[in-house]
Amino acid sequence: MNGFSAAISGVGGAIGRYFSLVSFIPSLFLVGFTFTLIKSGAWVGDPNWAKAGDALTNIGNLALLTLISIALGVIVHPIQFAMVQFFEGYWGTGKLRQRVRVARIRHYLKRSTRQFGDLISAETGLADSENLSLEVKIELLSVAAENERLLEGYPPDDDDMMPTRLGNVLRKYEREAGAQYGLDATTILEHVAQVAPVQRVEYVRDQRQLLDLSVRMTATSILATFIAIAFLWHDGPWLLIALVPYSIAYLSYRGAVVVAHAYGSAFSTMIDLDRFALYDYLRLPRPRTTKAEQRTNAKLIGLINHDPRSSLRYRHPEITGSSSTDPPGR
Repeated sequence: MNGFSAAISGVGGAIGRYFSLVSFIPSLFLVGFTFTLIKSGAWVGDPNWAKAGDALTNIGNLALLTLISIALGVIVHPIQFAMVQFFEGYWGTGKLRQRVRVARIRHYLKRSTRQFGDLISAETGLADSENLSLEVKIELLSVAAENERLLEGYPPDDDDMMPTRLGNVLRKYEREAGAQYGLDATTILEHVAQVAPVQRVEYVRDQRQLLDLSVRMTATSILATFIAIAFLWHDGPWLLIALVPYSIAYLSYRGAVVVAHAYGSAFSTMIDLDRFALYDYLRLPRPRTTKAEQRTNAKLIGLINHDPRSSLRYRHPEITGSSSTDPPGR
């Protein structure tokens, strides 16, 4: 997930976005959780939760926590895109990081191969359904359906496998969105977003915002887990409180994977519906067939990628009362 995700998410956008739910809610959770641990006295002895509760109900403390949360959201927001990339599996070129990355990619390659094998076995068994009992048939149908669902979380080519579940889902849509038209989503999506109807772009941005919120909540909850361990490691059973932010981190990450499917489906649909508007704005003739569209788009992608060797024939609108800047057919 590269430039097109940054364009949709609006990283580095207007200052008002810094105070969105993506920035404020995870920051408020982290600040409030840490404040509670500090006021409970957990660092120096057994935690006093009644004392922490009294501190949280103080109006002055609540105002201070709100201000700190807003400030933290402003500070962290510019690295939101990098944070998503980290959870996708872009971990740099260091030897240790690459070893971990390769090990995780191998894990998902083996996993997808096993799930594909289970799917084929179930479908082969169903082909002989006349000799199967109803119970076995239902079990095979369930196995086939579940493995088919799981396989939807991987990119179409093993060479594109990523080291995390989130990365694999997003990579799947990066490769598949627009591919049937000869378009590359990572190259074309920002252009399509400029000409698509506002409601469609807003829907894609809403899905992206949910993805950002899930990832930010995962990151802050992981940090809160380590903070809880640091405060409570010597307090016996109270250390189990660290399971609260850990559980939130786990659920938030699983939620991010689900939202990634919705996000990918949203920008795939935008390409399906609005690519002809892009052709109009670029003064390209509308193709009559899918094959013709694929041939044209092979050159179009080259032009957008600044390849001076690509060449296309334009179709300019006739200037008859309307502005010459209007795209043809609109």
